[in-house]
Amino acid sequence: MKLYVARHGQTDYNRQKKFYGAADVPLNETGLADANRLAVKYQGLPLDLIAISDLKRARQTARLIIKQHSNSRLQQFEQLEELHFGAWEGLDADEIQQKYPLDWQRWLEDPFGVPPTNGENFQDFRVRVLSALEKILVGSASNDEVLVIAHLGVLRVINQFFFPETAFWQPKFVAGTYSVYEVDGNGGCVGVKYEV
Repeated sequence: MKLYVARHGQTDYNRQKKFYGAADVPLNETGLADANRLAVKYQGLPLDLIAISDLKRARQTARLIIKQHSNSRLQQFEQLEELHFGAWEGLDADEIQQKYPLDWQRWLEDPFGVPPTNGENFQDFRVRVLSALEKILVGSASNDEVLVIAHLGVLRVINQFFFPETAFWQPKFVAGTYSVYEVDGNGGCVGVKYEV
C-alpha cells in the first residue's frame, strides 16, 4: 500500500507562529496556493481513499484533490486533529511565557510528558492519532493508494510509528509537498520518500 501524507496549507496562525490545534482556523492566501500546488502534484495519481482531519484548514487543502478524485472514498477523522493546546491556543511563545511561565518552562523541559495549560497530554494525542491510522490501514487493501491530509504533529506521530528511532521533530512536512510511505501487509513501512 502507498500511504501519502500531506500537511494542510499555511494559516495566519502558522505565519504568526501561534500555537493552535483545536482552533478551526482557515487557510490564508499562501495556504490556498499551497493547496493548489499540492492538487497539481496529485493530478493523475490514483487515490483509493482520501482521509482528512475534520478541521477547516485540512478540508480546504483537500478540496481540489477531492474534486480531481471524485471516485475516491473520502473519510473525515476527528482523531486526525492536531494536539489541542488548551489555554495556549492562539498565543505565540512569548505570550505563553508571559501568561503561563511555570507551565511553559515545564513543557519546554518535557513536551512529551507535560501537557500545555488545560491542553491535551501528548500520549493521549498519540493514541488518538494512531487509532485513526489503524482504521485507515485495516480498511485498505495492500494495493490501495491512500492520502492523509492533516497537521504537523499528526504527521510526525505517523512518521514515528513507522520509524520509532527518528526524532519526533525531525521531519518538516512542508506545506504544498507530500511524503509517501510504502506499507507492507503487516502495517510496517518498507520505504519512505519525504517532501515530494
